[in-house]
Amino acid sequence: MLYIHKLSDLSPKTAEVESVYLIRELKQKTPYPFNPQILGDYFSDFSLSATDKDAIDLALQLIDPTIIEMQNMLMERDPIYEEVNIQRAIQMLMEIPPALRNNQEYISEMMAWQSQFPAEVAALFNKIPQLRGQEEKVICNTQVNQLFQKVLRNNNFGFHFSDIIHEGPVAQITGLDEGMTKGFFFHISLEDDLKKIEYNTLRSKLPSEKVQQVELLRENIALIRKGLERAYQANMRMVNTALVLYSYVKWLTNR
Repeated sequence: MLYIHKLSDLSPKTAEVESVYLIRELKQKTPYPFNPQILGDYFSDFSLSATDKDAIDLALQLIDPTIIEMQNMLMERDPIYEEVNIQRAIQMLMEIPPALRNNQEYISEMMAWQSQFPAEVAALFNKIPQLRGQEEKVICNTQVNQLFQKVLRNNNFGFHFSDIIHEGPVAQITGLDEGMTKGFFFHISLEDDLKKIEYNTLRSKLPSEKVQQVELLRENIALIRKGLERAYQANMRMVNTALVLYSYVKWLTNR
């Protein structure tokens, strides 16, 4: 895609531009009239997998135990920790589950639909060039709109992403994951900070049990990050699906 790189980028304007090159490809790879098997093969690049769902499920399972462990660290009142950073991490993690659960539900719904999707699309799109009366066109238009609504979670042509995983949560969890590799949870003295001493050097001065405790937390954070990234990538694949569907409709209505 040339112009669609984020969930928010999909709009009638960007889809119109992107469809120009897509239609050429669709005509070559999926000739009209459409065969469900050929359509299924083409859309397989955008399909969702059990791996996506498993990563999201695991992330959801890990969030609460990870928060509890961080809260226990705060209760220690140990000056070795940077309490403000731990509090920020807790707050960030607490904000994730509602969106991730919504994403989990959305992906489960789309996965259940995937098996029937090619046949449904082929049957619907094969009708479009053959529509004659106004009544036929209205019925078909309603069915096409319902198709987009299902994929985009929206009555308008744009992906509704505000209540699921989008760029914001992914950037936050990425920042936390990367920060933990730099000693984000440990208090770094002003002197060490000014000298720009790396965490790998500083950690040798820290109690090994504390370092191990934070390392275990970082492993959880990395898995949570993977779950969010999987959810986001799945959402982008659905945006791609909508773009291809738009291109088909444009091609067929101008046929």
